[in-house]
Amino acid sequence: MSDRTQYFKKFPLTIYNDVPAINILRRVDFNTKVRDFFTAFYSFTVKSGERLETVAFDYYDDQDLDWLIYHTNDIMDPYHDVVLDFEDFEETIKKKYGSIRLAKLKTFCYRNNYRGDIQMLTSDGYSALDGDVKKYWKPQFALGQISGYDRNEDDMFASTNRIISFSFSATVENTFTKNEIVTNNKGGMAQVATSNTSYVTLQHIEGDWASYTTNFDVTGDESGRVINFDHATYKLIQHVIPEAEAIYFEKYSFYDYETEKNDALRNISLIDKAYAEEINLQLDGLMK
Repeated sequence: MSDRTQYFKKFPLTIYNDVPAINILRRVDFNTKVRDFFTAFYSFTVKSGERLETVAFDYYDDQDLDWLIYHTNDIMDPYHDVVLDFEDFEETIKKKYGSIRLAKLKTFCYRNNYRGDIQMLTSDGYSALDGDVKKYWKPQFALGQISGYDRNEDDMFASTNRIISFSFSATVENTFTKNEIVTNNKGGMAQVATSNTSYVTLQHIEGDWASYTTNFDVTGDESGRVINFDHATYKLIQHVIPEAEAIYFEKYSFYDYETEKNDALRNISLIDKAYAEEINLQLDGLMK
């Protein structure tokens, strides 16, 4: 059986902040050489709850060869650079964002919403589109001719959809906190970009904020502040996503972002088991 402890002892030590540590640069050098020596890589999808030592046991018949999977996939941190199971993922989200609810409410960015959109346009329908939105569609061909248009699967991102601002109807002692969710009594929701004792800038705008004819209260989700807005000071600072193109974008929450990032870690590469022990022997030579 391979000895993982002995494996790590093969790497030279260096001094970092007056503390002996494994020389990571030599580790990276080893990764490069492994790729030069061996080209037989296989794609593998880690199942929910499956750990890399389990994968190593099932494929290499030796759980201690999980280090080979770490190196093959440039995994530096065996705790945070691998796919998390549901419970660990949820706990990580809570620690990072405060709660699952806030991670789902808060916007990471906006992205092209072609995923799941199966609608087709006729050639006449495409021709009738404004020129600025034609980029969201691509032609489909049949018998050498355009048969219609479906959504262009091109990832497009925007930092936010709109940025607006208000002055408060009176100076306040305690204002909203940066990035917190605020809501009005018409169901409008936004996220605080900047705020001081007399003024606020909002982004990630949802619902109605522009039609008020009298001053209105706005509540901060995390701070609990209730502040009265001067309706007459409403200002649209920028349509980051042009109004005509807004239907082609969707909110991409921090929860969505973290979920996709975690799911991407399920897809790993495995070196052919026939090379496992040979790589272990090569390591001694590489470290000399």
